[in-house]
Amino acid sequence: MHYFTVLKHKLIEKIRTLYLINFNYRYKDNIQRYKLSKNKKNKGLIKAEIKQLKDYWGCYPLQYFNHDFYSKDCTLSMEEMKQFIPSYYFYRIIFPQFDDSKYLLNIVEDKIIMDTLFKGMGYPSANVIIKKKANYVFNSDGTTLNYQTFQELLEMCTCNKLFIKPVHGRGGCGILVAKRKGKAFYIKDNEFDYHFLINLKDNYVIEEAIVQHDAITAVYPHSVNTLRAITKRNTAGLIEIVAMTLRMGSNGSEIDNTSAGGLVIGINSESGCALKNYATREYGLEQFFEHPDTGYQFEQLKIPNWLENKKKLIELANKNIIMNLVGWDIAITNDGILVIEINTLFGIDGLQSALGGLENKFSENKTLKI
Repeated sequence: MHYFTVLKHKLIEKIRTLYLINFNYRYKDNIQRYKLSKNKKNKGLIKAEIKQLKDYWGCYPLQYFNHDFYSKDCTLSMEEMKQFIPSYYFYRIIFPQFDDSKYLLNIVEDKIIMDTLFKGMGYPSANVIIKKKANYVFNSDGTTLNYQTFQELLEMCTCNKLFIKPVHGRGGCGILVAKRKGKAFYIKDNEFDYHFLINLKDNYVIEEAIVQHDAITAVYPHSVNTLRAITKRNTAGLIEIVAMTLRMGSNGSEIDNTSAGGLVIGINSESGCALKNYATREYGLEQFFEHPDTGYQFEQLKIPNWLENKKKLIELANKNIIMNLVGWDIAITNDGILVIEINTLFGIDGLQSALGGLENKFSENKTLKI
């Protein structure tokens, strides 16, 4: 049985690797960056390092190109490189030991269901005021809206910005931002009204903009800069925070997703301070000791009221008996934390860009040699 399990993984992994390299824009960019690099280690060393990583994990080490291990500027030892978990191994071997991702995707990756879940569990969360499903528009209580009641609801909003999010959107893709002008909201030059929303093809949720803590706004003011915290329920049934980063927008962007060009920095889950004095992109070796838009010095970074906020996060994770391994998107406000989203596919590559390899956080789950 073990032999056939390994054979199945080898086949799936090979097909997946070929697909990502040829069709996934992120991985294609990583390979292209490698091809164009003028600062590579010699070919013999690159080939030897790739072989060692492949032998160690049993699958092709795409992380070698994600994090520019081939660069002469990479100072990591082979033992440190081995700590970086390949995404295939993480999602196909480690994650299933905690949760059934196929089952969960139908729950937490649907923002309408997720909002209902948050309300049922009493989570402090972003204020979803409108939901569009098929050809129907509802308020937060599930009452159907028409043109008049939709406009009345928008006029009662006290915020100056709304985020229109695709129900199944990931990585910030497809998010529209509507800004108040007088009594109405506009997406660029188009008024955001009932007809605009009903004519959108997909399902959407509309959230009021969050007012984040001043200390987080100081880092970058144009987006809500969120904590990506990973919690797991250990073998004793206790919640642990195993990884945490702060994600920030850049270049005027109003979203903080690293896949949309944002920055990310590792956070010490004990102190709430930055693990390093620089932020990075999701891929590559680029380091930012200050935010390129604001000049904020990352060595100063500390999450405000962290001990209190950490206690609250663990409390919320304990309530969530549906999931054992969770990626939380958390906004820090003057009144504490707000849960924006919970994720199953929470981006192991982006986490490791900011934190380094995470094998030691899941060493007990490395159960299969592919």
